[in-house]
Amino acid sequence: MWVLLALLIGFLYLIRGILPPFLVGGLIAYIVSPVVDGFQERWRISRPLAVLVTAVLMFGPLVAGLIFLGPRLFDETRQLVAHSPAITDTLLVQTFGIGPYDLLGSTVFPRQVAFTLLDSLRNSFGTPTNALHLAGILADVALNSFLTLIITIYLLVDTGRAEGFLLGFVDEARRPTVQAASAEIHRTLARYFRRELVLVGFVALVVFLGLELIFHLRFALPLAVFTGFVEIIPFIGPVAAGTIAALVGLSQGGVALATGIIIFYVVIRQVEDQVVMPVVLSSAVELHPLVVIFAVLAGETLGGVLGALLAVPVAASIKVVLDYWPGFVTPAPDPEPASEPSAPRLSDVESSTESAP
Repeated sequence: MWVLLALLIGFLYLIRGILPPFLVGGLIAYIVSPVVDGFQERWRISRPLAVLVTAVLMFGPLVAGLIFLGPRLFDETRQLVAHSPAITDTLLVQTFGIGPYDLLGSTVFPRQVAFTLLDSLRNSFGTPTNALHLAGILADVALNSFLTLIITIYLLVDTGRAEGFLLGFVDEARRPTVQAASAEIHRTLARYFRRELVLVGFVALVVFLGLELIFHLRFALPLAVFTGFVEIIPFIGPVAAGTIAALVGLSQGGVALATGIIIFYVVIRQVEDQVVMPVVLSSAVELHPLVVIFAVLAGETLGGVLGALLAVPVAASIKVVLDYWPGFVTPAPDPEPASEPSAPRLSDVESSTESAP
């Protein structure tokens, strides 16, 4: 078994380039599977129909949001990219003054620096070779997204068959413990990921309302969407989102607007960490906050951003395995069959007969 496992790991390493759609599809199926199970048991419908209902309920609001907010999101994102030279020029003026600057023996102005940066970016994607490379990347992303969707559907439909196949590699005496531990890990991780999605939506909505209604900041929608997405990256994501929003505010309204945006992000961070996150996530992974902090820092050190993303789920899984560890090491013995009642002895029968009235 160990030799086969080593060969399997080596094979997966060789084909690692095609694994991301399978890993992402498996993760999505893992998160959504309890929802599909609930629909199937509650409404007594087939597994494929339960998968279809779940997909409609999940992607319906997303499609509606893209229909109503998609045009504005794309337009503001395009304007943000188009105004990047002016934003950079304003940032340089706000930070270092109106210039000119002495840079490596040359005299330059803020607008020169801004347009130099933009020209270098355009030159990076402006050549035919680079343009074809970018088009290939976009096509690859589209193909992988479609493949991920297909893999997710197949895994959701055939969940029971996959679980039975994996259990076939486990010793029969330990299967009850493995089934109980895997079910607990499944419930824990599913709760964690679902509540992370709730936090992402909550943060994106609050940031959009604040930037739009309080600060009247341009490009509020793409900044809010970006803030929501990077919320899943502990520590690093919120700092990066707040920094970018503050820089955009500095270019539009000066130091006062940037300071207000920074305070706004700090308040959101505190409210989320002290009020929302304990309520939403405390019962999901059942880990002490110090354990969560240590896990995130260790994951970031070992695996960068991806390690920080996976740190809390891995720590929660390890906790469940440790809870069930005695059953893995020493499986519960099979119950001994009940002994058959022995036939009465002759002396017992005679004594009971003599004592009878």
